[in-house]
Amino acid sequence: MSFLSSRAWALQQVLRGINNAKGLFFLALALASLSLTIPVFVASIVYGLSEPLRSVPVSPEVTVFTDDGITKSQMTNLEARIGRHEHVMKITTIPKEEAFKALNENLGIKTNNNDKSANPLPDLIIVTLDQNMAPEDIEKTAKNIEKLSGVDMVAYDSTWLTKLNAIYDALFNLGVIFTIITLMLLVCVITASVRLATDAQKNELSMLYLFGASASFSIRPYAWRGFLTMGLAAVIALGLSRFATGFLNEALQSVGNQYGTSIVISTLPWEFNAGFIVFCSLLGGLIASIITQRAIAKIERID
Repeated sequence: MSFLSSRAWALQQVLRGINNAKGLFFLALALASLSLTIPVFVASIVYGLSEPLRSVPVSPEVTVFTDDGITKSQMTNLEARIGRHEHVMKITTIPKEEAFKALNENLGIKTNNNDKSANPLPDLIIVTLDQNMAPEDIEKTAKNIEKLSGVDMVAYDSTWLTKLNAIYDALFNLGVIFTIITLMLLVCVITASVRLATDAQKNELSMLYLFGASASFSIRPYAWRGFLTMGLAAVIALGLSRFATGFLNEALQSVGNQYGTSIVISTLPWEFNAGFIVFCSLLGGLIASIITQRAIAKIERID
């Protein structure tokens, strides 16, 4: 057969196989859809609730207290020397007047702006470091900055970053375990579906083998059916997850109204949805190909 005719035959076999075993196909589709809906729905909730957290800056910062009476030129020179340190991403200068005003506003204290002698604060420099820095590197950088002339002292806290990384690691490990369990369930569903299909059409595979059909020619219809099954299952799972998310948002809106806030779980980005559909489709085709290959190998051993 030519390239096009062999593909046309495979497509016909896919449609014929589905038509001859509608119950088996839709059972596999339903099981795969429900299996995929669970991780997609959980991912939607995690993504929606973590959206405010992703906007929070997690880069470590070092607060530099300058010497009292430092001049403007000395401040500029100090900023330049701090900027030469490795992993320094941003430098923000806060004049002592602004720092004192912000402090009083937070404390609810009214002050006289003309009374400069009442301001005990020095000029501040906020040094933003690389968010991927290890705690020991943060401490090393802070100590090096503290040794610079014009610096009175520095303040920093990297313990929260260590705790945050520990939480991220725990969530990542949980996500890996959850993904592995889901993949195992999907493999079982697709394997059972393809195995039943190959058993039902064992005579057809035997005839193809006797007529000298290549393995790829025999496998193609089943691989395409697995590809189609998992692709449709992924689309259905995304639809069910979106419906469930919308239903949950209505309940969360009622709760938020009671507390004067808004709680909304946003939908997953289209890049994730597209990638998810492609991944599931390829996974279905791969599993179906492996199972069919094993069925053909069994026929060859019997022969």
